[in-house]
Amino acid sequence: MSLIVLSLSGSFAFNWLPVRAADLSREQVIELSKDKTHKLSLKKKDLSGVDLSGIDLSGADLFSANLDGCNLDGAKLNGATLDRAQIRKASLVKADLSSSSLYAVVLDHSDLTEANLSNSRIIGLLNHVNLSRAQLSGANLGADMANQGMAPARIEMNNAVLIGANLSNVNLRHAIMPNANLQNANLHKAQLQWADLSRTDFTGAEISEADFSNAILDGAKLNKANGRDSAFGLNKSAKP
Repeated sequence: MSLIVLSLSGSFAFNWLPVRAADLSREQVIELSKDKTHKLSLKKKDLSGVDLSGIDLSGADLFSANLDGCNLDGAKLNGATLDRAQIRKASLVKADLSSSSLYAVVLDHSDLTEANLSNSRIIGLLNHVNLSRAQLSGANLGADMANQGMAPARIEMNNAVLIGANLSNVNLRHAIMPNANLQNANLHKAQLQWADLSRTDFTGAEISEADFSNAILDGAKLNKANGRDSAFGLNKSAKP
């Protein structure tokens, strides 16, 4: 059994997550990562519960890997393939996932405080995830309308914490994120068309030139958001 400690909204949650014997140890992963002549392949590997903090996994293939309960704090995963990976109740504080692919990923209850996900492609489950002060500028979290037969085809971020996150120019079209905390987040020019933003808190957020067209904003707190005058789609769908 492995004790996972997550910081969510300033509090700590303690959860016991059963962890099976991993396919590789931390030392084995480090040794494999030293070979720069070949792309590091950890495809479908069970690495659950392994301490991978600070390891350089740039460009690695982690397709369908099991990273549940892993410590990936400060890990370099830029340009990595994490499609269909399971990364539940993991810690990715200050991890670099820029320009990475996370299609059909499961990141429920994971801590990505100050992680870098800029220019990444993300589709999947990020329920109860902590993305406080994370960098998501230019990231594509919009629904894959060409593959609606694949599950999941859109991002689900129920009760996500994105306090102070940089979401400028992010694509969140059709995102499902009710009860999200976006206090003091930067949503300048964010694409939020058709997103479910019900009961989402935008207090202190920057929403100038963001597009809320056809978004669900029932119960959303927008009265103390900055840049409302230049945001699109609020006149008909939201009240001050």
